[in-house]
This record gives sequence, C-alpha cells and structure tokens, in this order.
Amino acid sequence: MHNTFDDFESHHLSDGFDQIPDDIILLIFNKLSDIKSLTRCRSVTKRFNLLVLQAENILVKVDCVVSSETGDSILLHVLKSLLQSLHDLISPKQRYNSSFPPRNQSSPSEILRDFEKIKRLEIELPSGDLRLEKGIVLRWKAEFGKSLETCVILAIRSIDEVKGEDCVQSNGDDMEGNSGLKLRVVWTISALIAASTRHYLLREVIREHKQIEDLVLRDREGEGTVVMNKQGLGEFRESEGEGNVRTVGWRNRTTVPAMRMRMRHAARIDLPCGVRVTGATLVVIKPTNGNEVMKNDNEEQVEDNGMALGVFEGVFGEVVGALLKKPSYLLEMNSF
Repeated sequence: MHNTFDDFESHHLSDGFDQIPDDIILLIFNKLSDIKSLTRCRSVTKRFNLLVLQAENILVKVDCVVSSETGDSILLHVLKSLLQSLHDLISPKQRYNSSFPPRNQSSPSEILRDFEKIKRLEIELPSGDLRLEKGIVLRWKAEFGKSLETCVILAIRSIDEVKGEDCVQSNGDDMEGNSGLKLRVVWTISALIAASTRHYLLREVIREHKQIEDLVLRDREGEGTVVMNKQGLGEFRESEGEGNVRTVGWRNRTTVPAMRMRMRHAARIDLPCGVRVTGATLVVIKPTNGNEVMKNDNEEQVEDNGMALGVFEGVFGEVVGALLKKPSYLLEMNSF
C-alpha cells in the first residue's frame, strides 16, 4: 500500500510535459516561432533547451532602432538592438547548455547560431528604410537569388476617404510632366537600393544556415519585403562561393542588374470602398537577360500583370488591379 501511494505521488509530481512526445513540443515551438519566446523556453528544462534549438520556423522581431554616428546601415543597428535585448533576457538566468554564453554579437547570424534546423526564417524590422516626402505611401516587394529577380513597387501620393456621391472613377493618367516622371524614377531607385541593401546583409545568415529554404525580411510598417525561396538561396550560396556578390559605394549592398521597368500611372482612382487614391504608380521590374527568348509586348504584359497581382492586399491590391487596366510605359535602366 505504501509503495502504491509513493508511485501515485511520484506520478503527480512529475512534469506533465514529460508525457508529451518531442514531435508535439516541436510543433508548438514552430507555431510559436518568435525567437524571444523561444529563448525563454530554453530556460525551462534541459529537454526544452535541446528541443528549442531544433525549431524549423524562426521569427526575429526587432523592437527598436538604436541611434549611431558610425554610418552603419539601419538594419545592422536594429539587429544589434535585438541582440542586446536577448542578452539581457538570458544573462541573469542559469543556462543548461554551456555553449549558450553571452557573446559580443553584431549580426543576425550570431542570434541564430545555436539553432540547428531552421527552414523558414522571417526577420521583421520596426520600420521601413525610406523617408520620402510627407504623405507619400510606398510599398515594394523584391525577390532575390544571387541578385534581383523581380520587384514590384507601388507608390501613392495620397489616400483619402470620400463620400459616396464624390466617388467618380477617374480615367486621367497625367504624370505631372517630366518632373513627375523623374520623381517616380527616384522613388523606384530608392526602393531598389533599400532592397539590395537588405539582401546583402543577409549573406552571413544564408552562409551559416544552409538548411534555410524560405527567407523573408520585412518591416512592421509594411513598406518593403525581401523574399528568397529555396532555389534563390541556393543560387546565392553558389554565387557567393564564386565571389560574384559585389558591393557598390560606401554602403555594402548587392549590385542591382540592368533592368526593364514597366510603369503604369493614374492621376486619380476612386475605389468602391470609398477611398480616393491620387498619383498612383505601379512599377514591375525584371532584369534584362541577353540570353532570354524574345517575347512580344502582349506576352510581356501578361507576365508582368501576373507578377503584380496578389503582391499587395486590401486597398493596395485594389489599386494595383485598377492600375493594370491603364496603359503602360517601358523604361530601361543600367546596372548600379
């Protein structure tokens, strides 16, 4: 009878998580994904400490930007800020693994070094890189391999709510003359520089975590997103091994290749939801490749439209749909 009571008491004093298979706990960790929460989980038990490092989905969410006078990029500073907060989080606590000491970390690869099986990595910055004139809304999404593969940019001068009786669809496509076109080209170049800078700064993570199959770098404001899929990541690693990832200027970034840009513009669009958009411009960008099969303009437009649809959601997606009905203008830009 005594032994039975001891067994009963021992059973109820044991950790309930001990009864849960590792696969289930890993599924929970992958759903959790946030690296700060996962770091806290490492301090719970030895088992958790080991299992957390096998998580395949990781979200690195940067909370703030620290100021600097060194001229480093904003991305590097926000990652340093995150590293400091992670250090503050784990340093007062006893750790189960001696391989997890505080380090003088200065890159995203240092944050992730102990994680062994990352397949999907998402990094979220607190804000975008660009600071355009007041009221301008800019959204962009760029897909990379060893270099830029595609980029879709949406720029809007203003977004306002209007009353139903004022909602009259505008067919105007005026771009405010040459100055308006030049301004939109500047917006486009600014977005491409921001994208190529973000892409370059990911190289160390890609090099050290060869198992990553999906990589996304975005900001909380929704300004810009860099995407790399499994094929693009493989191309980047191969190219970097051959020393083909170049830098330009005083700030390290990936070289933007020669491009073909298809631009559409509308002076005003009144959406069914009661929103008026003025000065909307859509730019679809693809690198020019001398070896590609020549396509006629209709084929190119169909391909570009397919690239633009579904990139943005909500009001921005509606604006894209309206702009795709407008005439397009083709521009070419040299590598920079």
